[in-house]
Amino acid sequence: MSKKSSKLDLLVRVRFENPLPDPPFPPKLLKVKTDISRLGDPAYLDQLAGAAPAPMLLDAEMGMPIDLNTFDGVWDGNDASLNPTLETVKLDPGDAALLAPLRIFAKTANGAPAPSSIKPEVSWMRNSSYIQRRETTRRRAAAEAVQEEEVDASEAAQIMAIEKSFQDLRDQELAEIRHPHPKRKHLRVVESYDVLPDDDTWSSSYILLRFPERPSAATAQNPSAKASRGCLDRALLRPVVEEDQALIDFFLPKESDLSRLTSLEEHPIDSETAAEAVELSAEGNDEKVDEMFPNVTYERIRTYEVVSQMVPDREFLLTISEEAAEDETEEEDMFGDDEPKPKKRKGAFYKPISMRSQLRKTLQKTRTDTPWDKVRLGFREPAATEIEEREKMARSVNDSTWVEDQTDEGHDSFAATLREANAEID
Repeated sequence: MSKKSSKLDLLVRVRFENPLPDPPFPPKLLKVKTDISRLGDPAYLDQLAGAAPAPMLLDAEMGMPIDLNTFDGVWDGNDASLNPTLETVKLDPGDAALLAPLRIFAKTANGAPAPSSIKPEVSWMRNSSYIQRRETTRRRAAAEAVQEEEVDASEAAQIMAIEKSFQDLRDQELAEIRHPHPKRKHLRVVESYDVLPDDDTWSSSYILLRFPERPSAATAQNPSAKASRGCLDRALLRPVVEEDQALIDFFLPKESDLSRLTSLEEHPIDSETAAEAVELSAEGNDEKVDEMFPNVTYERIRTYEVVSQMVPDREFLLTISEEAAEDETEEEDMFGDDEPKPKKRKGAFYKPISMRSQLRKTLQKTRTDTPWDKVRLGFREPAATEIEEREKMARSVNDSTWVEDQTDEGHDSFAATLREANAEID
């Protein structure tokens, strides 16, 4: 084996001592006689002061007369010569305003005193934060002292105020609307939409999931597998609750089954047949299930771990709908048997997101439950109870009488509870 030599091998780690020899003779010291008292004499620095030129004109009194003997009566307590009165001094009209007395409070139009902007009590080394807090407190106290305007808080007045805000917005021209942000005043409104709750999605719950990376069909056995956009749109997420954490299984269909999924969604089976298929699936009769319940097989790709969950405050699912145009390809109903499909009005429809979760990949470990490797997915018609429940939830946004009905139901429920309590007491 060859060993790579280093440059440090050429250095010999030996330290040679070379002490300096003692001098052959001791140092020669000179003793200079001097008088220490001469250092305190002011005349000692006269030569230095004379050599340094002074860049200013100095006089004996430093520019300020301090000889008071030139003023009459100054030693007798009469300082009239030092402080002459204004009557004897001729002032320029422009300088007369400078000698006016200081006014802390000015006068307003109605005669009430108004605070002046001059703050003589504030020093130049003031604490700006303290002054700001004091000014804020003073303004708040002044605002509370002002008589509050009487506002009509009745239900009819509130409804009228709300309706007036909508009417004012409709009457306003789009060209007159400006962006509220000061740095975006150049933006102009091109088109406006009414913001309304989405009654089509209001009965559904939406969860925002954040994946650690873009989901794909890559697995440990096939890390290069990819999935199309249509395949990812049809993905399934199955939540699994463990003892110490929450997991989510990620399933994807095959690319060849996407068209079959669309066909099955357009032709669902009835609820009774679906219930029989579930019973047969529990017995293990898969061939019979496939005949009764057309389905598509999903395969499990990976398992994610839920890192965090929270209820978002201001996150919505927004759908913008343009004005519905008449479809020329739509076949005309000659006999009038089919009900016309309601067209959605123009607007921006929102639905609050109920939950936001952060996911991360989890390592293979022993699970308490039996993992599902495959899932068979089919479509059935909703049951009557499910339709009624969804319509009840949608009524909260598309029915104007929903609030009154809820109030009446609350009163009836409270009255029934009160009657039961009285019956128990009797």
